[in-house]
Parts: sequence; C-alpha cells; structure tokens
Amino acid sequence: MNAPYFIRKHAVNLGYEVQNLFPDALRNRNRKFKNLHAGERCFLLGSGHSITTQDLTKLKNEIVFTQNHFQAHKDISIIAPKYHVVIPKFHPADYDQDWIDWIQDMEAKLPSDTTFFWGTNTKELIESKTKLASRSYYVDTGFHAICLRKAKVDLTKRIMSVPTVITQCITIALYMGFSKIYLAGFDLDQICRMSNRDSIRFYGHSQITRNEAEKKIEDDSGASGFDFFNYWMIWRQLNLLKQYGDVNHQKIINVANGGLLNVFPRDDFDKVLADKINK
Repeated sequence: MNAPYFIRKHAVNLGYEVQNLFPDALRNRNRKFKNLHAGERCFLLGSGHSITTQDLTKLKNEIVFTQNHFQAHKDISIIAPKYHVVIPKFHPADYDQDWIDWIQDMEAKLPSDTTFFWGTNTKELIESKTKLASRSYYVDTGFHAICLRKAKVDLTKRIMSVPTVITQCITIALYMGFSKIYLAGFDLDQICRMSNRDSIRFYGHSQITRNEAEKKIEDDSGASGFDFFNYWMIWRQLNLLKQYGDVNHQKIINVANGGLLNVFPRDDFDKVLADKINK
C-alpha cells in the first residue's frame, strides 16, 4: 500500500458520500427496519466448524439471523431464522446459473416467513427466478473501511464493502437496534484451512463455492498474499462496528466455541441461553 492507494480509496469513499446525499427508492425500503428490535437480543449464525458443536435447537423462539448456505444445517427447520443475509453477487454473469440454483435452494429450505437481505446486484435474479421478491430487501455496499473513522450502518445508504458476510450481518443487526448481538459459528479461521478448501465451512461447499470461478479467486488471493490483507480489512471493519455498538449501547458478544475472532468479548453459548430461561 502507498499514497496513491489511499488517495484512490478516499476518492471512492468521497464519491459514495456524494451519492448518499440523494435518496434511493430501493434502499429507502429498509427504513422500516430502523430500531425495529430496539432493546431485544439476536443470534447471528456463521458457517464455521464450531457451530456443529452447539445445540442450535435451543435457539427456537429466539430471533436468529442465518447467512449464505446455512439452509444446509440439519436443524434449520427448528432454528427457523427470522432473517437470512446473503453476500452480494461477486461472480461474473457466466456463473449466474450457479447463483440461481443456490438462491432457489434457500427458497426451498428456509421458512416461508424468513426475510432476506441481498446485495442490490442480486435483485434481477431474485425477481425473475424466485418468488422471494415480497420479502427481499437490498443493501448497497462500497465504502472502503481503511479510510473510514466510523462504520457505515444506515441501510438506506451505502454501507461498507463486504469481504465476508459477518460484517453485513452485524451492520443489519445494529441498524435494527438490537441491544445484544450474539455471534456463533463465526470462527474466522478460514485462512488456516485454505490448504483444504473443502474444509473451510461446516457444510463443505455450496453451489457457488464449488465452481471454477471461486477456486480461481481463492487460488489467486492465496498466491498473492491478498488473503492476509483481506483479513486485516475484516478486522478493521469489525472494530469499526464494535465502536459503533459501544457508542450506541449495543453489545456484540462472541459465543462461538473457539475460532480466531477475538474482537468482541466472549461468553458461553449454553450459559447465555440458560440465563434467560432461569430469569
């Protein structure tokens, strides 16, 4: 990284700041979620291997966010997520059929009342290939965290880029006003597992991770060393989100069994759930 790199990123962010001055009809639909769950708690479920060591049936009747391919979990019908968050489409159009197959798998396996959040670049596929349009909402991404002092959390405007889905999930939960946001299964240890890409996620592969485009992205990123920069960027975003939560009295707590994510204070998954039952 050098001065021209930072100048370019500042310029990009400045452009997005200008764009944010103008209302956007699609993003404005998200206004309904502002502080919708103020004072409540939620659980965000990641795809790390630690999630298989926890009894997720205990989350029945909790407000749960799942993400990406979590419909593959054996207890998904009991978990019954209220919200499901999907990364913006990042493959070229040649691989749209993989995305269509993936999205239709979510539609078939997730509850009929789950609300979905997608990147805006997925909207055409949602509306033309599924019946999810009425319960789908969209986020615009782009801000580069390396040049930000505060997290971008307003869903009616552009938010930070999404190097991995955890930042998207936390941003949405913060916007909704949850006072406690519990993270389970966000191990953030993929960088330690890349020698065997089949073992990165608890479910192995989804329709979009087994294709050649994904393999090339992972191979190129590993060979160039960009993996390490990308991980630093994730940590940068997470620290900005933690800062936002602290200022707004919203606690983000990691209840995963292990993993590398030490940005947030840790607690025990079973204890957290037992405490509510005992009150």
